Amino acid sequence: MNTKDLICFKTIYEERSIHRAAKRLFITPQGLSKHIRLLEDELHTTLFERTKQGVSPTRAGDFLYEKSGEVIRNLEEIEDGIRQLEHCSERLRIGCAHGVFNLIPIQTILDFIRNSPELHVEWSDYANEEVKELLLASRLDYGIIVGADSTGRFSKQRLASCDIVLYVYEGHTLYDYKCVTPDMLREENLVLMNEQHHMFHVFVDACKLHGFSPKIVARTGDAAVMHKVCSQKIGLGVAPAFLTASFSMEHMHAIPFEEAIRWEVYGVCQNNTSDYPAIRKFDEFLRNPAAGA
Repeated sequence: MNTKDLICFKTIYEERSIHRAAKRLFITPQGLSKHIRLLEDELHTTLFERTKQGVSPTRAGDFLYEKSGEVIRNLEEIEDGIRQLEHCSERLRIGCAHGVFNLIPIQTILDFIRNSPELHVEWSDYANEEVKELLLASRLDYGIIVGADSTGRFSKQRLASCDIVLYVYEGHTLYDYKCVTPDMLREENLVLMNEQHHMFHVFVDACKLHGFSPKIVARTGDAAVMHKVCSQKIGLGVAPAFLTASFSMEHMHAIPFEEAIRWEVYGVCQNNTSDYPAIRKFDEFLRNPAAGA
């Protein structure tokens, strides 16, 4: 049983048609039928019966479909893990969560690439949780994420941090405060970065510790939108302090919380890969980029 046969089976099951499934997979119907015959021969069963409308799964087909998603994921993880082992000393795939370059200069990665000509380095940015998922699936070797993962799945080091602050527009009663507490925001309309951002969950959890759920009137994935909505007096913004360097703060104050709420950036990798040469080299470079420059 291989990944390709299972993907072909799963696609036919979902489409209920060999022709539609073949079109979706960009292969010929004849080639697709061959994959299913091989799978049926291996399992000694019939997975589909032909009908006037297309194909209909048998009970064995229904059972295999229930299991196929997990099996495909496991097989892909095995294949990716083997490739990772084979190339662990010559390739490094880095995933960066959205926003981390506000605290970790992108030049740091560029300097590492320049100083490591023996390595093939690839890097891309993703949503924070996606970086973790890709690491666990062995599709990334190293991640730069927001927030400490407390599950024990990763080896980690903290790279940088800053305060999360309250953005208050001029004329609001909190505008001239030196600091605020979550309790003071119980009845306030709030504008937050959306759930894909670790900061959203940190702030909501802080409010819940004070016994209330925040009144969120807008959620966005774009810090510029958060700033604009706040400047238009629709709500108070909650975001990392580094945004003050990116946007005009005229008629707006960034007020810290009395009990600091932190936006922290971590470097992470799987526990069982932390000693791979390329990963160890990059991890050490992040600890002291000046030494490797």
